Amino acid sequence: MVLPKTPKQCAIKIRSLKKQVTAMEKRKKALAAKKKPVKRKAAKKKVVKRKATKKKPAKRKATKKKRR
Repeated sequence: MVLPKTPKQCAIKIRSLKKQVTAMEKRKKALAAKKKPVKRKAAKKKVVKRKATKKKPAKRKATKKKRR
């Protein structure tokens, strides 16, 4: 970047830089106000898992002993 050599050039350069700064400040404010909404993870519905119950073996019917 070439530096200005005369006082008039300096004044012009300062003015243009001030414009840039104000434009950047405006942009900064606009960006800060327009924040993207935070994506929230969809809450998973809790599935109640039932414990697998062990099936008891079927009781055998008591057979009558044959009398001899």
